[in-house]
Amino acid sequence: MRRIRNKVRVALIVLILSTLTIGGIAFSAERKELFSLARPATIAVNSSFLSPLDELFGDIAIGRGVFISGNTVVRADPGTSICLESETNLQDNILFLALRNLPSPQSTRCGRLGATGISSSTGEKVSIAHQAKIENSYIGNFTFIGFRAYLNNVVLEDGAFVLHGARLTNVKIGKNRLVPIGATITTQAQADALPLKTDENSEFQTEVLEVNEEFAEHYSELYDNEGFDAVVGASVAPRTSWNPKPVKPTLGRNVQIAEFVRVVGDVRIGDNSTIGQRTSIRADEGTPIIIGDNAEIEDRVTFHALKGTSIRIGRNLDSDDNIVFHGPLEVGDNLTIGDDAILFRSQVGNSVNIGSRAIVVGVTLRDGVRVPENAVITTQKQADALRQA
Repeated sequence: MRRIRNKVRVALIVLILSTLTIGGIAFSAERKELFSLARPATIAVNSSFLSPLDELFGDIAIGRGVFISGNTVVRADPGTSICLESETNLQDNILFLALRNLPSPQSTRCGRLGATGISSSTGEKVSIAHQAKIENSYIGNFTFIGFRAYLNNVVLEDGAFVLHGARLTNVKIGKNRLVPIGATITTQAQADALPLKTDENSEFQTEVLEVNEEFAEHYSELYDNEGFDAVVGASVAPRTSWNPKPVKPTLGRNVQIAEFVRVVGDVRIGDNSTIGQRTSIRADEGTPIIIGDNAEIEDRVTFHALKGTSIRIGRNLDSDDNIVFHGPLEVGDNLTIGDDAILFRSQVGNSVNIGSRAIVVGVTLRDGVRVPENAVITTQKQADALRQA
């Protein structure tokens, strides 16, 4: 009987040791092999630059001279694929997706089609601006997609120009067609009635491509020469033809920066400010970007400016999530701005309130006015008709 008890005791000890728990994690006494997910860093590759803050998943192929800025998601579901051809750029906080459970145009452009035949892909020389969302779409050569535009099951033929906040589903946009700011295009009849873009639009596309060609080259050089820390967090911008002597950001007292925030170049942030997760403040093209004291900036907000312009925002900025601030831009004190809004090429007075999903482009807003939710304000007449809060 004692021998039996001893055998039971030994068996219990073996059982305990075989499932030893440390810190709440069970470890087997029998050695288990761990599978390493380490791989060569896909940051500077194929003459392209992919920010370390990006999220990449699935069957993705890129060409040469591609630039993908921070906190962008490029995701191909299992059985789907994504191709980004040469000299294409994706800016901050974009979602570029191939989703297996949604319709997709058939495209031979992406040579890595999965079993489902579903892909999202671009041609060459494509520019996709901050916080756009692309699902299961084919984007042709020399096309442009603006801030916070949304495309689902869409074909953009070569030269198409989609402006900010537009929403396109289940349509084909013809060659060199222009989709206006805030337009909703859901039928082919609407798509076929769109106007042609102007020479000015084409010149703008070319300028954007030239800037991002330098970004692909010089951000890669910055990473190669100075390493990982030079292309994440708060750091100097790369040297470019328009910015030969970059400077570091200047952060005031008690500035709090959350995870995965990117602050680049001549950015000046006032005292007692907070910056939420995955926000991007990039003074690598237009410069400086100045934000006054006591700013409260939430998650996935983008600040950027065109070459030769700047952003200047006064004290007490109160921003919600997923907003695009783009220079040229001058803003007074006490701006309150809601989720998913766009503010571009404008002058804004003091104590202005801009509602969620509003689009404000190319106007002057006087002190104290309120822009309603979902409003599209693109003429001075519309801006002057706004009521004060």
